[in-house]
Amino acid sequence: MRTVMRELRAPKPEKLRVLLLAAASAGDLRVGQEQQRIRAAVQSATHRDLVELDLHSAATADVFLDALTRFRPHIVHFSGHSTQDLIAFEEGEDGFHESAIVSVGAFARAIAAVDDKPLLVLLNSCHSAAQTGKLIDTVPFAIGMSDTIGDVDAITYAARFYAAVADGQSVQAAHILSRAAIEMNGLRDRDLPTLTCAADVDPNAAKLVTPPPE
Repeated sequence: MRTVMRELRAPKPEKLRVLLLAAASAGDLRVGQEQQRIRAAVQSATHRDLVELDLHSAATADVFLDALTRFRPHIVHFSGHSTQDLIAFEEGEDGFHESAIVSVGAFARAIAAVDDKPLLVLLNSCHSAAQTGKLIDTVPFAIGMSDTIGDVDAITYAARFYAAVADGQSVQAAHILSRAAIEMNGLRDRDLPTLTCAADVDPNAAKLVTPPPE
């Protein structure tokens, strides 16, 4: 029997909408630097005008929920702390504080609840690869880290991934290029970013940014 591949909802004439959520309530991660690197990478890309970024450098759970319905992202990107089954958002306080812990089940159910579901979730946080299995019941692609990843490694992966996506590369190509970027920068964690796909999608064929016909 032949598997029928799913037809994804993006891209169309609309821009690729990328929601960038960062949370580091203790101030121990360079999440602001990661968002700056991603913005710069997209601005330098071939199809930069086809990508729209929505950045939140101190994301709370409410910020995430509001953005799901108002911004309607094609990609949800989270950078911060996580475990195999928990994600650490912020509390919305000005000073350093304890994180607001959200279960991966609650996170996945929120994504599943909206009418316009994302195409990809990227959890740029430690031990998050274990969470991707729950996410691909709702989204076609999910990326997580299989162990504790270094801050610079995570930033390097993310910046190259969005540069490649905005250059029109497939999800698979962007993922492999980004792992190579970690290695080529002399870093050690190239094997940690893990791409998980639903059974009915092909990451080699899926391009999230495609220029309009001339």
